[in-house]
Amino acid sequence: MGDVMYRSEDLISVLTEDHREIRQLFTELEHLSGGESLRRTLTDQLIVEMVRHSVAEECYLYPVSLARLPDGGHLAEAALDEHHRLEEILRRLEADDLPDDRFAQLLSSLITGTRRHIDEEEREIFPMLARHVTEEELVELGKNARCSKSCAPSRAGHEGRPLLQVLLHSGAGLADRVRAYLCGGDAAYPGPR
Repeated sequence: MGDVMYRSEDLISVLTEDHREIRQLFTELEHLSGGESLRRTLTDQLIVEMVRHSVAEECYLYPVSLARLPDGGHLAEAALDEHHRLEEILRRLEADDLPDDRFAQLLSSLITGTRRHIDEEEREIFPMLARHVTEEELVELGKNARCSKSCAPSRAGHEGRPLLQVLLHSGAGLADRVRAYLCGGDAAYPGPR
């Protein structure tokens, strides 16, 4: 992102921090040597983190991109399409009886697609935001994104986050439950197509 310095609370920094956490979960899953229970726990954490991040981008990054960036409509539409494709893979990873080879195939597809998506955002969208949106606006968007994520469930095992356990064990698909929780059941929200 060149020589531009970002404050930790601006939108670019908040989303970049998410990207690092998602990449770390990918690394943990890629080097997993534990059993089915650990795989399920890490997969559930990944699903929650990716959906929380997607919702933050869809509420804050893509609207400002659409409104302020050259060709922002195309950028936002392409990114949303990628979110929908990746979220469909997350739904498939939720299956309890997923054979190891199918899990590995889906995970590989998810990791490849997500890394490409993250790289494109960091290489193309974030530098354009820094040029076309004021630092004050980016800080305000970042605070809003961080606030919306702070009231959402976080990684499994964190103290004080019982809602995550409710979401993990409530029966419906995890990705759908997290998205519904974050969006308050808003039918107008741009969920999967």
